[in-house]
Amino acid sequence: MNKILVAGVVLTALSIGSHAETPKSIAHESVDSFERLFGVSKGKRRNHTKGFCFTATLSPVNPEIKRYSKSMLFKKESSVIGRLSHKGGNNNAADNKPGQYGMALSISTADSQTHQMSMNTLDFFPVSTPEAFLELMKAKHLGKDALRLFKKKYPEIKEFKAHMAKKDKSLKPYEDIRFNSVNSFYLVDEKGIKTAFRWSFIPNSNHGINVDTTHDFFFQNIKQSLKSGSVSWNMQVTLANPSDVVDDAAKLWLGKHKEITAARLILSSVASEKNGQCEQINFDPLILSSGIEPSKDPILHARSQVYAVGFGRRVSEKSKL
Repeated sequence: MNKILVAGVVLTALSIGSHAETPKSIAHESVDSFERLFGVSKGKRRNHTKGFCFTATLSPVNPEIKRYSKSMLFKKESSVIGRLSHKGGNNNAADNKPGQYGMALSISTADSQTHQMSMNTLDFFPVSTPEAFLELMKAKHLGKDALRLFKKKYPEIKEFKAHMAKKDKSLKPYEDIRFNSVNSFYLVDEKGIKTAFRWSFIPNSNHGINVDTTHDFFFQNIKQSLKSGSVSWNMQVTLANPSDVVDDAAKLWLGKHKEITAARLILSSVASEKNGQCEQINFDPLILSSGIEPSKDPILHARSQVYAVGFGRRVSEKSKL
């Protein structure tokens, strides 16, 4: 394994520059499946390829959250380097067609810790395990017959598809979109008591579309929104109920839950990846500040490994461009 220093954080990239391992890990196979399905934009991310950078602050809002976590995220203002992106591997994805999106944050706390978040617009994951997700990606590549067999083997995908069919598919800019953690984590207080939670970043206002909806209008629209006023999201923390399944991202938490508006993300500026600071960051969701710990959700831990493999490949490609 190789260690790389990126944005002040030592990252472990698995088999950097290598596309082969015997036997291949789930992480390597998953990145291979992204490449087969989406193609490869050399030197770019394998998923959520199209995007841009932003800078922001994350400020505590409700002191109640400090009852559950000692994290500095909830004590003092933090600085943020973030990225907004399209799902998929197309570096030329169309903004003017509704899709699924991502928000990633690399947060520098007041006490010099780094905390990273990687969110998307899903409410829950389609399958429960990395192995099932890999099979899904392979089936998508192979076509209808393979997908039919996959649905028979994993009937939970029907619930996911039914849920997605009911979602609002109207075209919205990034600044009007809710982003979800999907996976579960634990808040840890000063006594070491843990509380399972998920979170969402919910837009504070509706900015709407204020520029021509060209193929690449998202970046111009958010710049216009910043000129017109603030662009911000509230970090809404949802605490688990005793009946909630914590270690399975494919399970929704249903019913009434305790929710706390814990912090507010306020954008300062946006920049293209070429001119911004986010391109060099591997937004590993397991890089956490003291006071927040990961659940045992296998999808969460697989995401960290997949990101490392993809990061290694693009670093290797960039060195040859």
